[in-house]
Amino acid sequence: MYYGMLASAALLFAMQFLFNQQYQKNRGDGLDSAVTLSLYMHGISFLIMLLLNKFHLEITWFSLLMAALYAAVVLGYSFASLKAFKTANLSVFSIFAMLGGMLLPLAYGIIFRNEGFPITKIICVILIGVATAMSFEKGKKSKGNMKYYLAVFVLNGLVGVISTIHQTNQKFAVDSFSFMATVNVCVVVACAAFQLIVNKKITRVKPKELGCIGGYAVCNGIGNLLCLVALTSLPASVQFPIVTGGTMFFSTALSVIRKEKPSAKTVIAALVAFAATIFIMF
Repeated sequence: MYYGMLASAALLFAMQFLFNQQYQKNRGDGLDSAVTLSLYMHGISFLIMLLLNKFHLEITWFSLLMAALYAAVVLGYSFASLKAFKTANLSVFSIFAMLGGMLLPLAYGIIFRNEGFPITKIICVILIGVATAMSFEKGKKSKGNMKYYLAVFVLNGLVGVISTIHQTNQKFAVDSFSFMATVNVCVVVACAAFQLIVNKKITRVKPKELGCIGGYAVCNGIGNLLCLVALTSLPASVQFPIVTGGTMFFSTALSVIRKEKPSAKTVIAALVAFAATIFIMF
């Protein structure tokens, strides 16, 4: 059941890129656009979490602290992504993001949770590393981009680490719905404060843009929720390689369905990532 949750989360994470892409086509990719997306997306996600949890919201000092850290990391990741994309090579950016999202939670689980590092995990990490390296394509370069690549690596990985810390401290943790709702509130408050200070008002969005944001919120919110629930039973060193490899596979599959004609190397990389996610389950 939990492997099914992770597969569903990977599919949702792949689908969210479609909504994000459409939103950027309509509104652009500037700082105000990114803050507006985070404001409305997390606002909608908050409502979704409340509905799914039947309007029950539990908060503890520990969950609030973890949620605030989670929100700060999410906002930092958005900022680093925005800065990197000005001159970034998309394939290199993706490699740093995916490897950070896999390796940091895996390392945390092995070092601090004593989850072990058997041959199956070693092979899985190697296969996903090969798959991400195969997705590399030459593109624009910038000397200043490396600091943003490293920031993306660390921040995307910290999302998984913070999630693991919260979910494995059952004495102080709240339910997964309440935790994600609290994270969303923290992000909304930060984004609203930014817009009120900088723009002196809350930016409005058009109905078409709101539709894209809503789709993104559903995919991102439910995907992260499924990952949190799975963390209560699966070790981080197993979960995050599965999510990383699965997202790569589904992203490529969606490209094929949309007739975007991914390169042969990209298809092979997706199949290698898929093999890695299947391998680690046994």
